[in-house]
Amino acid sequence: MDSTVKQMLDGFSYSVNSYTSTLGENNEKLKRAKQLIDSLYAKAEDGADITAITMDPEFGEAGALVGALASEPPLPAGEQTTGGGTGGGSDTEVPSASVVAAGYHMAYDALDAASRENQGIYYDKIFEIEEKAENAIHFNTLLVEDGVLLEMTRGPLIAAAEQTLKQAETAFSPTVDFQQKQAVITYAEVKTVAELEFEGTKMAELSNVEHVWDALFIEVVGLLPGCAQAIEAFGSTKDNLSKLRNSHKFMADFMGITWNDVFEDPRYMHFWNNVLWPIVPQEKRQMYGVSSAEGWRDLLKEKFYDPFVKDEPVPQSDTHKAIVKFWGKEYPAHSALELLNAPPRPEIAKG
Repeated sequence: MDSTVKQMLDGFSYSVNSYTSTLGENNEKLKRAKQLIDSLYAKAEDGADITAITMDPEFGEAGALVGALASEPPLPAGEQTTGGGTGGGSDTEVPSASVVAAGYHMAYDALDAASRENQGIYYDKIFEIEEKAENAIHFNTLLVEDGVLLEMTRGPLIAAAEQTLKQAETAFSPTVDFQQKQAVITYAEVKTVAELEFEGTKMAELSNVEHVWDALFIEVVGLLPGCAQAIEAFGSTKDNLSKLRNSHKFMADFMGITWNDVFEDPRYMHFWNNVLWPIVPQEKRQMYGVSSAEGWRDLLKEKFYDPFVKDEPVPQSDTHKAIVKFWGKEYPAHSALELLNAPPRPEIAKG
């Protein structure tokens, strides 16, 4: 019998049998519904697929009766039974394993060939457990005891983290590297699906904060070369010159950072060498005769920075001002790369 058809008919059967105790075995609509479902089971056993079953007039009539039973007047309280009688269940009857396994069958049937190849081992185990289970409660208990749902959930997550980690080799993002390495380690250690969901959500939220912090750090620390690049790209407009001169003074006053300090910062240099320099257009490299990240840095300083601040006071470095705040604590600004590679994340308890 087609698995999807079986799940559907099992659901019909459970719904109908649940009315037996309140309506009684002699209720005409109840008896007719059971006859129709038995007939559909027989047709499915003979090979009828889901299209044939759902197009069968008996299917439509059975569906209508299942809905109609809800509005049938119940027997007087004294005539209602606590058991299901000889032909059906009761309102306290535990459904069969196939009823609660229906969703897994439908999900499996909807998978494409590639997904079945990757996920098939998990579904095979679930269907094996379904065959062993005495009822729905037993089925759910066996699923938890077996651990198949945990493996089914974390297996793809670990694979995805490993793939992202490999792809991130060209992104040069310490936050991505740390997050994905942490995901592989954490998912491998969890013992339950609930714990996996908790740890996954926690890691994602912490990582989101670190991504934003990292982006803001690069933007702030790179303010001086950023102003010089704006002049190179868009010209020495009044607005661009004003931003450059203000930043020249502001960075020294605010963080004790000068142009030279920017290019001694490990995090910014990681970005400058691996992310920014590679996207400098080839025509600009040829036009200026620049062939390295260091050459581009020197070009910006000599042609698009120094000439516009030569009449400004010479700023002084001040390591006492070069401070960043990360996860509620203060650190030297030049430790940013180290902090992102092993962030001092706050402890978050499960309970």
